Amino acid sequence: MTIKLENLNKKYGKKPVLFDINLEIPTGSFTMLRGVSGSGKSTLLSIIGGIEPMTSGRVLIDGQDVSRLKGKARSDFYRHKIGFIFQGFYLQPQLTIGENIALMGTFAGMPKHEREARAKELAGILGIAEVLDSLPAEVSGGQAERACAARAMFMNPEIILADEPTNNLDPENAKNVIEMLKKIQQESKATMIVASHDGLVEEYATQIVSIKEGRVSEEK
Repeated sequence: MTIKLENLNKKYGKKPVLFDINLEIPTGSFTMLRGVSGSGKSTLLSIIGGIEPMTSGRVLIDGQDVSRLKGKARSDFYRHKIGFIFQGFYLQPQLTIGENIALMGTFAGMPKHEREARAKELAGILGIAEVLDSLPAEVSGGQAERACAARAMFMNPEIILADEPTNNLDPENAKNVIEMLKKIQQESKATMIVASHDGLVEEYATQIVSIKEGRVSEEK
């Protein structure tokens, strides 16, 4: 799904964070939002994902102004169209890995047996089938990141957003996770947007957008 940002601005109180951003992210791209901590890349990713409201401007997804969506239409759109891989994993500690993966299906009212089958399918694809019954505290960082990716993929979204997916990982696991995201993007044809300052991501990106002090410039 093509994403267009038009004259997008974001302030926290009186503090501006993003300035007049105009950007197009093509359908099926692997886009890197590159910038140092505090540059605004995670905020921009959260606005695209419907988690943060913008102060002004528009986000168009396949030509639809998503800021106009309200109530159930809005929640259904983001639940089915966009998957989010959060920084720091954000797995529910009291739930098993399988239950965490299936959370989106729970919210969507999917029957339990369908949720469990889908979670098992994704765990097999991502190589974490052996930890489905484990709690998040009992698995490695790489396994936790894969569980987050499986959760993001659960509803077959057309857009997948990943916020600093290699931040808490050693170099080997970081490479494995980025290769996994690239494979997901290629096989699902989803639009993948990764916010990161990790140079490793650049090797896999089809579009690189630099964010510096809340302003963007496209490099690739």
